[in-house]
Amino acid sequence: MSMNKYMHPRNIYRSPPDFKKLALEFPEFQPFVKQDVTGKVSIDFKDVNSLRALSCTLLKKDFGLLVEIPPCKLVPTIPLRLNYILWIEDLLDVAGNSNGITGIDIGTGASCIYPLLASKKNKWSMIATEKDIESIAYAKDNIERNSLQKYITVVEVKGENLLLDIIGDKTYDFCMCNPPFFSNVQELHPFFKSRSTARPHPKNAFCASVNEVVSEGGEVEFIKRLINESKKIDRRVKIYSTMVGHKSSLPKLKKALRDVEVSSFSETYFCQGNTTRWGLAWTFFEDFDLKKVPDPIKQQTKSTKMKQPVIHPLSSSDDVSITYFSDKILKMLVDLNMIVEEVTRNKNILRYFVTAFSNTWSNQRRKRREKMKKLKEDAKEGAVEDASKFESVAENSTVNISDESLGADFDVNVDSPGKRSHEECFEGSFIKKLKISTNNGDEAVAFFKFMLAIRTEESKVYLELNCVEPYDNRDYLYQILQYIKNNLT
Repeated sequence: MSMNKYMHPRNIYRSPPDFKKLALEFPEFQPFVKQDVTGKVSIDFKDVNSLRALSCTLLKKDFGLLVEIPPCKLVPTIPLRLNYILWIEDLLDVAGNSNGITGIDIGTGASCIYPLLASKKNKWSMIATEKDIESIAYAKDNIERNSLQKYITVVEVKGENLLLDIIGDKTYDFCMCNPPFFSNVQELHPFFKSRSTARPHPKNAFCASVNEVVSEGGEVEFIKRLINESKKIDRRVKIYSTMVGHKSSLPKLKKALRDVEVSSFSETYFCQGNTTRWGLAWTFFEDFDLKKVPDPIKQQTKSTKMKQPVIHPLSSSDDVSITYFSDKILKMLVDLNMIVEEVTRNKNILRYFVTAFSNTWSNQRRKRREKMKKLKEDAKEGAVEDASKFESVAENSTVNISDESLGADFDVNVDSPGKRSHEECFEGSFIKKLKISTNNGDEAVAFFKFMLAIRTEESKVYLELNCVEPYDNRDYLYQILQYIKNNLT
């Protein structure tokens, strides 16, 4: 079962990547994309090279990071790593930290993924520790390739200490760790006896060196070492944290935290795809409580029930068809530079999925006044010259209305419907899908998505608006409804 719906609310990968778009935008990713007979585009998650290409492509597309991940080294799953970074943000927020953040990544690996994300996304300063010489070389190359030497310093560690040898007399806001999950090589096998017989085998290829995922005593002993060191380091690090690979490890680790008498600790889930990991954080500071960190899982499950749609009556007469209103309302949405996709069409209801790229519906009166004022000023400045030019042009050519004259920053294209026979019974209905692209060809980022429906019930016509996700801002629905009411004449 996919766990994406329980992903951190701010994680951009709650909506899975579009592999087709990635392949078109990044030619180096194309060889790893395949299409089945139904037209579905995917990649082979059991192929290490495909996973490596996907991670590198997502880092490039979404964060502007150029990262090289060498063969036989851990391939980081970007949604999982981003979940951890977002949780650190939540922890720091509870602790009252926001500016000049400094952190330590224990065992950064060849990709140096956490420091790269932390510095690129949040401008945090990071110490990246590593024992493996080859991984250190690749980590430094990745830092230099992205010109992040100002924010990230790689430190080689040689002994068994995780933090004690590098902390010195400095203070840090947090430390993070992705520990080796296994105690021996045998545990890596999908048929290992500790796995439940009902538990499905891993769907992704194994892609890591043994020393990256195996440590004596497994993750419990590794994290216990970190806990014991944190007791000695005390408040020189404000928040200690680690990822946990096995839920069964949590009771032992929480007992270890109580044994060293931490002031407070917090745990969370990292959900993505078919994988769940856990996070554990603790502190020796008493002026904030880590248990007050919002739990993204509880936030999602608490609001999973969708609220009722916003309903507005359009007509109390059966003389007016739903397509009469749909044509008018869809024209308004075009004027507001929105994408409209038809979802349902029958004689009783028309339903659309709508995407807005900015708040174009607010302050319409002010915008109209400013536009009229500008038009009047322009008319006064060159009325005679413009009039003569217009007469000359009108005699010999047609007039093209530009996006600028409409006050829009987008090009609007209307696709004709694909199923004409299905639409013949709806007079005046012609819009199937409205597409919007920016002038420079880049895909715009969605600002707000909502469902719009026009339905008939007992000879009356109703307009319905509803959010796509339970946690979306419903105020926008009422604002858009008011805009429609003001312009529906």
